[in-house]
Amino acid sequence: MATATEHSTTSATTARCELLAPAGDWDALRAAAANGADAVYFGLADFNARHRAHNFTTEELPEVIDYLHRHNVRGYVTLNTLIFSDELPEIAKLVAAIAEAGTDAVIVQDLGLARLIRRLAPGLPIHGSTQMTLTEPRGIEYVRGLGIERVIAARELSIEELKKIRAATDMPVEVFVHGALCVAYSGQCLTSEALGGRSANRGQCAQACRLPYELVVDGETRDLGEVAYLLSPQDLAAYDLVGDLVTAGICSLKIEGRLKSAHYVAATTQTYRAALDAALAGNAFELERQQALDLQQSFSRGFSPGFLAGNNHQRLVPGRFPKARGVRVGTVMQTTGRGVVVRLDAEHEPSIVKPGDGIVFDEGHPDQDEQGGRIYEVRREVQGSGFGVQGSDTVPRSTANPEPRTLNAEHELVELVFAEGALNLAALSPGALVWRTDDPAMRRRMEQSFNREGVARRVPLAFHASGVIGGALMLAVRDDAGRSASAVWEGPLQRAMKHPLSVESLREQCGRLGDTPYALGNVSLDAPEPIMVPKSVLNDLRRRAVEAISQRTLADGRRRAVNPTALEEMRAEVAVSKSTEQAAPSLYVLARSLEQLDAVLAWRPEAPLARPAMVYCDFEDVRRYREAVEKARAAGVPIGLATLRIIKPGEEGLLRQIAKCDADAVLVRNLAALTFFREHAPQMRRIGDFSLNITNELSAALYLGEGLERVVPGYDMNWEQLRAMLGRCDVGRLETVVHQHMPMFHMEHCVFCHTLSTGTDATNCGRPCDTHRVQLRDRVGSEFPLLADTGCRNTVFNSVPQSAAEYLPRMREAGLRHFRVELLTEKSEQVAPVLEHYARVLAGLEPGRAAWRGLQILNQLGVTRGTLE
Repeated sequence: MATATEHSTTSATTARCELLAPAGDWDALRAAAANGADAVYFGLADFNARHRAHNFTTEELPEVIDYLHRHNVRGYVTLNTLIFSDELPEIAKLVAAIAEAGTDAVIVQDLGLARLIRRLAPGLPIHGSTQMTLTEPRGIEYVRGLGIERVIAARELSIEELKKIRAATDMPVEVFVHGALCVAYSGQCLTSEALGGRSANRGQCAQACRLPYELVVDGETRDLGEVAYLLSPQDLAAYDLVGDLVTAGICSLKIEGRLKSAHYVAATTQTYRAALDAALAGNAFELERQQALDLQQSFSRGFSPGFLAGNNHQRLVPGRFPKARGVRVGTVMQTTGRGVVVRLDAEHEPSIVKPGDGIVFDEGHPDQDEQGGRIYEVRREVQGSGFGVQGSDTVPRSTANPEPRTLNAEHELVELVFAEGALNLAALSPGALVWRTDDPAMRRRMEQSFNREGVARRVPLAFHASGVIGGALMLAVRDDAGRSASAVWEGPLQRAMKHPLSVESLREQCGRLGDTPYALGNVSLDAPEPIMVPKSVLNDLRRRAVEAISQRTLADGRRRAVNPTALEEMRAEVAVSKSTEQAAPSLYVLARSLEQLDAVLAWRPEAPLARPAMVYCDFEDVRRYREAVEKARAAGVPIGLATLRIIKPGEEGLLRQIAKCDADAVLVRNLAALTFFREHAPQMRRIGDFSLNITNELSAALYLGEGLERVVPGYDMNWEQLRAMLGRCDVGRLETVVHQHMPMFHMEHCVFCHTLSTGTDATNCGRPCDTHRVQLRDRVGSEFPLLADTGCRNTVFNSVPQSAAEYLPRMREAGLRHFRVELLTEKSEQVAPVLEHYARVLAGLEPGRAAWRGLQILNQLGVTRGTLE
């Protein structure tokens, strides 16, 4: 018989854009695998950015990875937090366990940890977390040099900006396509740390962005009507942009949601699987009505394309509510003795609500007595035929809806009846919105998708049979990754008289793959003469060959070498000898206006106090930097200029402007600036700022090795954590910020544009940031200053300055000698007294406690020990 081959239409999956789903527990993991995820990301008990998720234990990890691999799903472990020095031994052990379990990749924020992983487990792929705040090609190329094999782009990038990044680097780029949006840049939010000692960079975000704030403009409270949640974005939903992202060359589409339910994971994975499959096939994708309802019901604060379609500050943050509401079903018309009459929205049939559904009533203001419960009965009638409702076409006015709403007369009325006492009906107003917050039928439908064991994504297996009469029959299999295995029947093979083995009969038996994670691929036969093979033999060969390649697949993931002494080796390399002599301290000052700069330069303390060793400028408009340099030169004080915290594609010109100002130094706040100034302004002294997130000796040594003169320790550490780092660092090259208003939210979203204009972005907002002073007032009356930078990005600062005056003696004992005071709202006349207190403590002329009391008096709101405590 001649050699023959039959080709399958099943295509390999290696070149596919990946669908990446979240898993916070086993049910979510199963839901992701069953509904078509190519990969799943999840956290372990520690060192992940979703500390409140159920997560998995290290002991469970091999079982988790085996489960995923048996379902042809890759598993990525999140280690996407900053690591403190005294935690490095623990995380080194954890990385070894992750590598040995066969994990497909780790997702990392800390650059020092990335270096450790590359040394400890060189075969373990590393993905750069969105917590790395990667927004442009320079930074992406820099982390490539650390061994990063994929980067997760910042959520604030548009598709056009992503295209520019893809054109400038061939690094694989992963993008979020669905889920909650942080208002702040990931990796740059210090709000939870500043207000409660719960660092978002440590997975403990307190979600202060979801709280209500009042807008204070030039000292007056601005009435914004129903808009109260000024920092709470709608959720991202980019199902209609999947095709554009695939065309842009994005390698992975990521669904947010490790804190969310398995029902959410099932619904989102189903929808984005369909959208991605359509894009890969070159087809348009249209969201079906049921898919839309499922996405809303599973979790939704309202949907928008986020930043993927470009900045639209009006759309991103409607500001009416911060919670997941589910599906909006209608509007309250009136209450009855037993329930509530609701006029359904035009797109809904009466079946949108049913007994058992959860309902909440939204009056549209943050201090509402929110009512809700489960429907006991739904009574359906058309307007005019029941409930005693008159034929008005408008909803009566209410405080929640000051203007009457025109309604379609065809909208149907339903009466929602609740259990007696379930609602305070008197708290409901006509015009309140009605939301379906829970749909048990939808939950049961989602559960059915993952309660049955099965494989959604099958790998094609190629089968090849060969043998000669009188010899054995071998069945070889090969998967799309090049792995192979075989099984042999000793025979001996005999000549077939009637029904010789053919490609067709071989295909029939090899195609019986059942619940295995495989699909039938190419089938070929090499038998020079007709041979007879019983079906039972073929079935046995198929079972054994498939089992063999399955075991090899699982084993391959665990063939990663681990270097158990990697951490000790790296610590020895970065160790520095400690000097017993205490060098004289130096004071540095950061000014945010020319007026503050003038006050700093005018401060001429009496001996033994010294003028600042350097003054930094961090102005909203970098065009004023040249004037600042001239003033400092005239005063004989060295000057450094701060870069923006974020640089996007096309914004490198802002770095060039700084380079042209001929300052003495540059305050480096991102990876783009790190490499730009090394290449284009090597004469400038370079100081790494807090936003580089340096919290251990490995990351400190990395940045210092890049030519930075000094670096600022990250703000996520308290005193004990900082002291642990100081014991292993070159403390003479650390610059510690000892006075500042903590920069809490740093965000692409512009509150000025959203609330003080009708524009959508910087091109049409009229720049209200140039003419108005704005604070955000929280529920307890604290007012947080809001500033915009040259890139129109906003920073919300803490209302009270943080002072380390009481810690200065301990810092000096630990060897620190570079200290910075940062000004924000201080008036010119307040600058000298603030600097005087710190200079006197550093000179040993004033106790730290006395300086603390003096600073309390100077500042109207006092000072706080903040994150150090």
